[in-house]
Amino acid sequence: MSSATSPVLDIRAVRKTYHGGVEAVRGVSLELAAGQLLVLAGASGCGKTTLLKMINRLEEPSGGSILFGGEDVSDLDGVALRRRIGWVMQGDGLFPHMSVRRNVGLIPRLAGQDPARVELRVREMLELVRLDPSEYGDRMPAELSGGQRQRVGFARALAGSPELVLMDEPFSALDPITRDALQQDFKTLQAELGFAAVMVTHDMAEALIMAQDVAVMRAGQIVQTGSPKALMSAPADDYVAGLLDTPRRQMRAIAELAG
Repeated sequence: MSSATSPVLDIRAVRKTYHGGVEAVRGVSLELAAGQLLVLAGASGCGKTTLLKMINRLEEPSGGSILFGGEDVSDLDGVALRRRIGWVMQGDGLFPHMSVRRNVGLIPRLAGQDPARVELRVREMLELVRLDPSEYGDRMPAELSGGQRQRVGFARALAGSPELVLMDEPFSALDPITRDALQQDFKTLQAELGFAAVMVTHDMAEALIMAQDVAVMRAGQIVQTGSPKALMSAPADDYVAGLLDTPRRQMRAIAELAG
């Protein structure tokens, strides 16, 4: 997964060991290029969310290194780093006491932008995720549907013009129709804006739909990395093949209905 230019994200032999000797992540190495969407997939407890959190220092590695834009994240201030990286979590993670406008404008405000520029950015971001600023800007998160809240979550993550967006199960709490629409909209946004993204999911069908590359994790290690087509055609072992069983069954069922 290397590119001709320097990668946006370069993870080198990263480890995470918790008290008691529990190894959550064991020697993971990955690269991510500008505009690339990498999905970390695997069963619950395999280390994918821990790896995601180490990228923006919500967790600190026990070993190895993580380079973002060529800089070792351990040398950067954690708060400043997180303001440079978009973050989207399951269930949107909006501040319930803040309006949509204030949620989306949070990072530009913290960056010291003047109020007029912040307001312009909020309007741009809401329009980008297909929410009318005049209709939704002053609403509170509790007044929105799940899909609308998730769109606001994406708008907030993108408001700081990040080179990298991290997403932890961002679509899992949504109904299937809303989920599909948001998945497609996110891919369109990424193609338009050109940011790199890492997404965590336990849903292998979602991984195959969303990703340019999938890194399958088991017990803290990467067991196979490749394009969705490569994984489907040649799973590395029985574990990867097992994760692919559900998407294969879905594809066969659809083919039978179409036939």
